[in-house]
Amino acid sequence: MAVAAFTASLVFAALVATGRLAATEFPTLYSAAREEARRISSGSLAVPLSEAEWRDSVARRREQWREMLGLSPLPPRGPLAATVTGTLDRGDYVVEKVHFQCLPGAYVVGNLYRPARPAGKLPSVLYLCGHTKGKVAPGYQAHPRWFGQHGYIALVLDPIQLGESQGFHHGTHRDERWDWPSRGYTPAGTEVWNAMRALDYLESRPDVDRERLGVTGLSGGGVISWCLGAADERVKAVAPVCQSGSIEQVASDRSTDGHCDCAFWINYYRWCWPDLGALIAPRAMLIAAGSEDVLWRPSGYRDVAQRIRRQYAALKVADRFDLVEDLSPHGYTPKLRRAIFTFFNTHLKGDSTPVTDDITDFTEPEENLLVFGGQLPADDAMRRIDKLLVRRADAVEPGDESAWRAHQRQALAALRATTFQFTASPRAPRQRDFRADGGDATVTYGSYVFDTADGLTLAVKTRRPIGGPRALATLVCAVQPEARSVFAGGGSSRPGVGGEIATAAVEVRNTGATSVGPGYLWTARRTYPLLGATLPERQTADLLAAVALLRAEVAGGTLAVFGQGPTATLAIYAGLRDPRIDELVLADPPETHTDPRTAEYLGVLRVGDLPHNLALAYPRPLTFIGQPPEAYAYTRRVYERCGAADRFRVIPSVRDWKPWEPR
Repeated sequence: MAVAAFTASLVFAALVATGRLAATEFPTLYSAAREEARRISSGSLAVPLSEAEWRDSVARRREQWREMLGLSPLPPRGPLAATVTGTLDRGDYVVEKVHFQCLPGAYVVGNLYRPARPAGKLPSVLYLCGHTKGKVAPGYQAHPRWFGQHGYIALVLDPIQLGESQGFHHGTHRDERWDWPSRGYTPAGTEVWNAMRALDYLESRPDVDRERLGVTGLSGGGVISWCLGAADERVKAVAPVCQSGSIEQVASDRSTDGHCDCAFWINYYRWCWPDLGALIAPRAMLIAAGSEDVLWRPSGYRDVAQRIRRQYAALKVADRFDLVEDLSPHGYTPKLRRAIFTFFNTHLKGDSTPVTDDITDFTEPEENLLVFGGQLPADDAMRRIDKLLVRRADAVEPGDESAWRAHQRQALAALRATTFQFTASPRAPRQRDFRADGGDATVTYGSYVFDTADGLTLAVKTRRPIGGPRALATLVCAVQPEARSVFAGGGSSRPGVGGEIATAAVEVRNTGATSVGPGYLWTARRTYPLLGATLPERQTADLLAAVALLRAEVAGGTLAVFGQGPTATLAIYAGLRDPRIDELVLADPPETHTDPRTAEYLGVLRVGDLPHNLALAYPRPLTFIGQPPEAYAYTRRVYERCGAADRFRVIPSVRDWKPWEPR
């Protein structure tokens, strides 16, 4: 890291000294991400939708939202198998201990609070917990209990991984589960699906009025309240608590560091919280916030609230939206609670009388509220929900060339629509500088400095034989993530080609001068999905920009992309994004995006895995250095069945590489 920092300072000083760069213009990897976040938030619902625009687009927007949760199409609504394992009679209210299945064998666990003597069908509130002990925590008992004592049916759920709910929500936060973005999976999707099935359960009860359903929750439960309200129109009143903000605020504060994965969605369409509010509208909504909350700052939630308020006004329902805040940290206050209770009374009971009472201090012993009594189901499919919820694409077994071409068109369009929707088109970037870096009697070295579409300044290190033809074959690669130096044409990252072949090593972001430490790298990798990207996708865009820049310099020679190990994925997707890349050369590529060690790309597994996607490069030549991993037998089979077996090559060493030529 010291070498990278020293290199960055030298590049910066040189550019400033020559007048090519002002001292304030040298962005870092993370500052570029913050600027992208600012653009997303500033554009979110900047102009309210008219009534006609809202009506004509609402179905499409809701489906896009479910897609970003991993819920498009919605999973099958199988039997709930709802079971009440016990009841507690507490005089004026009753607690039912209930579980049901969101998918076959995947258990959702909760407590249902209801009046002891209900009269007719009652309004119902789904209460979603934050990340403590779940339903048994004193604060999370108290709120559904208040509703049960005041004429509501209230169902409180354990979040996955907490209480009696199994599963896992700390994927990229704690366990390096970088396959989750590639799957298009976020535990927010699981929580929303659990909540949707909870609504199914409530609707099935004879004591629930299905036209008067609401949702609220604190912290993580606040996020899922937003998410559920936007995803499911059955909810008529939505009150998220202490979990409201903006993409810009989250990125600027680096508050992704304080959140587990279920706080965010896979942002294929670059939405911010106002876009969710526009989907909740025109139904009733109340944002409750603490101004001293370290995770969700007023700069974020107040701006979001103002944008949503204008949307409600444009739909002529301004009285259905409000913001209540208190001078308090993350959590409830009596002011917030009373506003929430009054909100639900107003919109689910038609009674706007201000509520004056509050929750009681009584705490039910935890063991009394356990649904499974300490014996959790051993075969709970919730443990595998990250692999069950989002549908992976099936491998398309190649037939003839015509059938493969049809699949190819469809798959490439799907990749462009989500995974690479915001990848800059492969056109030449703005070149800042070129430096001749010396050489000897046989080769010459050079450095191109250019700006990326999102404002980073990167470099390409070239090595060109002297005396050969002008139209040399050029092999372009990304600098390896652990490379210590790119001195003299790319250092150890440069492929050791032989003969009259030029090479170019691209310092994609997080290599060379833009390298960051492990902490910032973790933050950046978790922040990029909020921008509709991933770090590897941005690195692929950097590689594409360099290819476009170099294309003008190779003067008609073959331009191929090389990747080894972790950079092989960059080469593969650069080749798919830019059909003018003549050939892909790969050494030791990863076999699957289901391996958390493989570079992550948003939702890529919904289209295909690495061998399937590489086959989309057909009919361009593919060259493997050494024996291809077993999974790439699929890619070879596609080429063989399409009559292009000779374009799938295996050579012993990169030194043996020469551009493919027809036999």
